[in-house]
Amino acid sequence: VRGLDHSVATALAAADAAEPGDESCFTLPTDFRPPQATREFTDREQAMAWYAAERDDLALAAAAARAAGLHGRTWRIVLALWPQIVWRVRDDWTPLLRTALEAAQADGDARAESRVRALLGWVLTEEGRTSEALAHLEAAPVLAARAGDRRGEATALINLSLAQSELGSPEEAAEGCALAAELAHSVGDRNTERLALYHLARHRLDAREWQPAFETAVAALDLDAPSEASPAARVLLRIVIGEALLGMGDEAEGIRRLEAAAREAESSGYDDGAVRALGALLRVSADTGLQARYDTAMVRLMART
Repeated sequence: VRGLDHSVATALAAADAAEPGDESCFTLPTDFRPPQATREFTDREQAMAWYAAERDDLALAAAAARAAGLHGRTWRIVLALWPQIVWRVRDDWTPLLRTALEAAQADGDARAESRVRALLGWVLTEEGRTSEALAHLEAAPVLAARAGDRRGEATALINLSLAQSELGSPEEAAEGCALAAELAHSVGDRNTERLALYHLARHRLDAREWQPAFETAVAALDLDAPSEASPAARVLLRIVIGEALLGMGDEAEGIRRLEAAAREAESSGYDDGAVRALGALLRVSADTGLQARYDTAMVRLMART
């Protein structure tokens, strides 16, 4: 058990370093045995490098916890990987998340089950398995509300909105994001509020509501200093702003914003963001350099799928 608790503590420390503005994604088990020493992470880059190096060992630790019937350790080890899951969403996380879901249910923890279902549903949606995701995503906010977890409820509503939009209910999706932003704001969770506003802006962009999309994305960036947002959040919001500007007819500024988003994504290794930004640029430019950069980012992205 001590070895598993060391994995739990280290993974939680990595999550806190990777997303320092967030609350910890779980509390420690009541019978937790603190390790004599836990690795410290000085910044996001160090934490993300650790995740990349230790993913297989963490999966083995989760499997060992499951085999020992230590359900609380099992789901905690997996859930602590969430920053890496978000960063590398196409890295085949579904089996590990299903293991975490079984463990959370066996543990009788509604808060944990909600958070795992929200994450699993989002991954399935990103994999194009939206119909399969829907049951998890519809259950997640209900479980979070039952557990009194407003942050978790907000995140679950955001993830549900993505499936709703995919399945042809854009108005319902936008309403869910607006409610998620309110819930996050009510508990002072700026990261989740920013995420909700991003997806609300995205839904408005899809509806060709250029000005509201632009204003919502700018408001999300302005919640606090841009440096406080994660690189992924900054990139995605700047893509929305660039696309909205293009829709409003300001092609030069739209291209400038999209190019800045693409450069930041490339420099930070955020391949998914680079593909999105460069793809948007290619729709308004036939620049051969853009195509080469897009192809490079896509090759890196697909190499992980």
